[in-house]
Amino acid sequence: MIVSVRYPIIIVLSLLVMACGSGQEYIRHGQIQSRARYVAVLPMVNLSSYPHAGRIVSDILTTELYAQSDFQLMEQSLVISRLRGDALEIDDVLNKTKILDAAQKLGVDTVIYGSVSEYRYKRGLNEDPVVGVNLRMLDARTKQVLWAGSKSETGGCFWFCEDSLNRLAQDVCNSLVAQMVRD
Repeated sequence: MIVSVRYPIIIVLSLLVMACGSGQEYIRHGQIQSRARYVAVLPMVNLSSYPHAGRIVSDILTTELYAQSDFQLMEQSLVISRLRGDALEIDDVLNKTKILDAAQKLGVDTVIYGSVSEYRYKRGLNEDPVVGVNLRMLDARTKQVLWAGSKSETGGCFWFCEDSLNRLAQDVCNSLVAQMVRD
């Protein structure tokens, strides 16, 4: 009796887990040499309705890069202060020329940039967090995108726990950085 109940429960839980996130990735493995790269993470464009979601995710992403990569990272406050006069507009985030100009002004050879497409609590029986992030890594010397990835996840807990936007954003950034720097 216990065996016959166990399999439907496992199938239902597996389907729930598979429905909670999605992602895409493009990578040029041979061209990402992490120790040789001086990287700036540009402020993320906030396409969500949550105030400052772009800055929040940029900070989390930078922390994940420090933890998982050997990149030489330009300090986030230095990136912002150097770009303050040339504030990148939302429309410019996908403009390769503007990104290359920012890389030249910052003096880095690699730029990571992107957008936050979702950062909210989904209404329903529970207010589960939802985070969506789109990233690109651009080599300023070759003008090639070395890596691109996007990930969207819905959080949620079973039985007496709460999930936060920040924790889910950390998971999304952790996963994207792990994809970016893997061999």
